[in-house]
Amino acid sequence: MEKIRRKDSLIHMLAQKRIGFIDFLRGFALFGILVVNLPYFSKPMFLVASQHENATLLDSIASWIVAFFFESKFYVLFSFLFGYGFATQMGNTEDPQANARYFRRIFALIILGILHGIFLFLGDILLSYGILGLALWFLRKKSPIWLLRFSFFFLLVAIAGRISLFAMEQSFRDFLANNISRILEETRKAYLGNFWENAIQRSKESFSSFRFLVLYQWPSVLAMFSLGLAAAKRSIFSNWEEAKPSLKRYFPWMLVLGVLGNLLYTFHSRHIFPEDLNKTLKFFLVCLDALSAPALTFCYVYLLGNYYASSKSEADKPWLENAGRSSLTVYLGESLVCCWIFCGWGLGYFDQLGSFIVLLLSVPIWIFWTGFSVLWGRFFSLGPMEWILRSWTYWSFIKLRKRGN
Repeated sequence: MEKIRRKDSLIHMLAQKRIGFIDFLRGFALFGILVVNLPYFSKPMFLVASQHENATLLDSIASWIVAFFFESKFYVLFSFLFGYGFATQMGNTEDPQANARYFRRIFALIILGILHGIFLFLGDILLSYGILGLALWFLRKKSPIWLLRFSFFFLLVAIAGRISLFAMEQSFRDFLANNISRILEETRKAYLGNFWENAIQRSKESFSSFRFLVLYQWPSVLAMFSLGLAAAKRSIFSNWEEAKPSLKRYFPWMLVLGVLGNLLYTFHSRHIFPEDLNKTLKFFLVCLDALSAPALTFCYVYLLGNYYASSKSEADKPWLENAGRSSLTVYLGESLVCCWIFCGWGLGYFDQLGSFIVLLLSVPIWIFWTGFSVLWGRFFSLGPMEWILRSWTYWSFIKLRKRGN
């Protein structure tokens, strides 16, 4: 009984240490992640952002919006928040059980990531977080300055990863030119088939895209893990009015880099630039993306911080904070609904909706799961998946219902 009371006391302490703005940002990030992921649910992955993706101007505009405002920004934001949350969870590093709890949590993320990548979404991030979370453990006692240098180094590694992908681009184009018709036919047949045919196809795609994730996402994820940990050690978001002046100094520079860099990224990734663009310029655009996406993400955080600190946000706080507190449930729930809409075992709309309709779909899906998190949060202290993960982490069943309910 004493052991259980200690665990309940520790969990209560962690709940008290939660920062509302961090949960608010998580809730916002869940919408951005859904917008980026939806096209990969709705059509063959090799059609996303391809020259032949869109048949109408409206669909093209929707694709440009996704590229400019969303792509590469929200996994960066979520990675930053993961690092920030890690510092909160590991507040007492001298606790003899801290090691076991953390590695049980990481193991659970890896298993969830594998299952999610097989049964729901080919571009799963949970597996990456689980694997890279092992590295984060060894950074927990580093100073903020050391962590900032580590973050900058891995932004440079992110550039190197994009250069590697750029070097492989022509061979990949040649492969697609010879196999695209067969790949598209097999993909459509599998996703419009039964549940197990879906799972087999998704497993193949998750495996084939893993090298891309390692080169394109992992360095940026590690950089943001480290940056989030450094921010937590400095208690950046504990008091917004104290953090605002220092962030404000960087905002104009980040805005210029973010807007111009992502404008160029959109032109390049959505084939607005001519295909025979100078290779040196292509090389520059590829490298720029590793810096311009985090820059625009910084601007989002700064603007949202000002909004959160104002009275205008009072009506939105419960929605986004509850979604942020149930982020794992909402993330997996969004994937489940998307599979139901597009796969053959559900409504079967795979490869039938244009980019504009797909973009619009993100709004009701996000509202549904955000509303669910608000309703659930009235009665329960943790989301369903958070309760499972927390119980596994602490190796005991955690109280789910709120006191008084």
